[in-house]
Amino acid sequence: MALPSAELIAFFLALVRAAAWILMVPPFNNQSIPMITKVGLAGGLALVVSKSLAAGPLPSSTGSFIGSIVMQVVIGAALGFMVQILFSAISAAGSLTDMLGGIVLPPSLDPLSENQTPLIGQLYNLVAMILLFVSGADLILVDGFLRSFSVLGTSIASLANIAHLLTSGVATLFLAALEIAAPVLICLFATQVVLGLAAKAAPQLNVFMFGFPLQILIALVLVAISIATIPAFFTHIIEDALRQTSRMLGG
Repeated sequence: MALPSAELIAFFLALVRAAAWILMVPPFNNQSIPMITKVGLAGGLALVVSKSLAAGPLPSSTGSFIGSIVMQVVIGAALGFMVQILFSAISAAGSLTDMLGGIVLPPSLDPLSENQTPLIGQLYNLVAMILLFVSGADLILVDGFLRSFSVLGTSIASLANIAHLLTSGVATLFLAALEIAAPVLICLFATQVVLGLAAKAAPQLNVFMFGFPLQILIALVLVAISIATIPAFFTHIIEDALRQTSRMLGG
């Protein structure tokens, strides 16, 4: 069996980048997805771009081939991590609501990420995951990843741009989480202020007896209302992720 060496090298390099990307980007980084399935997805993505990638410049020596492998890992992980940072803003907003809402149950394991996440954070994460599939954003993310091969090829000019965008993405994570949770946090803070004034106005009134249940009830009602605003924030997050990915690729 005669295999063209250029296409074989291109397929292997694309496979490495796709594997690094799948291990980082949601929803493919889900721990419930079997590893063999992730390998199959990476192989399918690599097969799509291997022929076009083989037409471009490829490493010609062992040293350059190893360096190119490392570069594919860096590029794939950076592209996936940028999307993961912005996607985590929705779950972080739910965690902020948990902390101020008084819903402090024992830590529970999130079945999607296998991390200990507060309950409202898990709820927000599940809603975001549903929106990801219903809106077809997962296919948009895959299309954006495939375009990285035609833009970059197998190398990137500078890693400074990637480092800068990842750093700014972490700052965007906290800002986006605060924007999503702000209406609920403001209402809960106002509730605490009212309870404090009631305790001062009527010292004989045991505020602690009904204060915590009231705060939890208000938090649950506000969360039920605020879920309707998540799709708009989700659209903005996906657009921002694609914009940051385009900047990372130099587009």
